[in-house]
Amino acid sequence: MTTQRISLPVRLLSLLIGFGLLFIGGRFLLAPETAEAGFGLHYQEPNFAFHYIKGIRDIFSGLLIVLFAWSSSRKPLLLTLLAGSIIPFADMLIVWRTPESNLWAMLIHGGTVIALWLLCYFLWKSSAEKEQL
Repeated sequence: MTTQRISLPVRLLSLLIGFGLLFIGGRFLLAPETAEAGFGLHYQEPNFAFHYIKGIRDIFSGLLIVLFAWSSSRKPLLLTLLAGSIIPFADMLIVWRTPESNLWAMLIHGGTVIALWLLCYFLWKSSAEKEQL
């Protein structure tokens, strides 16, 4: 597989996002009630099935981002971030539609969507510049 050089700031930001997702996923597996509050919801569930599902989802997403950023795989990283932006968007809507939810958490989810789109823009822009050369 060929790779294209990713600028250092974009690569570092991608790695930060990936490692952040690994942390969040691990927290949902190891400290589900704490992670739930950070997500912006409060459940009265008898088990932590939702937490474990979300934890594994975030760990998988984080690993993909870290691996693609680490290996300078620009196109897979761009497509993963772009497609993956649906996750924090859906999370934002879930928090927004849930009674007694946390407004700050909803804004964090929405900000994450914007940050991912900006990162995708810079990945796409630098790729388009290389094609013109």
